Amino acid sequence: MQQFIIHLENDTDALKLLAQIGKTLGENDIDIVSMAGTSAFGICTAALFTDNEDKTHELLRKLNISFSKQNVLVAALPDEPGTFGNFAQLLFDQEIRVYSFYLLRFAKDQAHYAFSVDDTDFQKAQAFLDASGFLQITENPKKSCQ
Repeated sequence: MQQFIIHLENDTDALKLLAQIGKTLGENDIDIVSMAGTSAFGICTAALFTDNEDKTHELLRKLNISFSKQNVLVAALPDEPGTFGNFAQLLFDQEIRVYSFYLLRFAKDQAHYAFSVDDTDFQKAQAFLDASGFLQITENPKKSCQ
């Protein structure tokens, strides 16, 4: 799975651009599964995860939006206090470099987290998920919980 990292020029125009992206995706029946954003020093970045990566890529290009893509892994962790901290510690102990993470959704006593890692760590992180007992979700988490 992939996340889109949208490079927003500045925080003044960020909401206008995000509105344009959101409306365009909606008009094309693309669901935003999760989105996160931050602004620091006048520079804004948004991470976008949708249910149709190919069409999202096409539409962002048509809108002339500056973006990059990153492969992400999705783990389903028990929805209990401390679980995410323990999970993060395990990734650190494995020397897996995490670039981004965010909560996708809660479902059936689980919290589904997407996280991106350094390209050189991707297979190691994938193997860690498989061996650790944490469920690795390979399809859109929204669809897998319905």
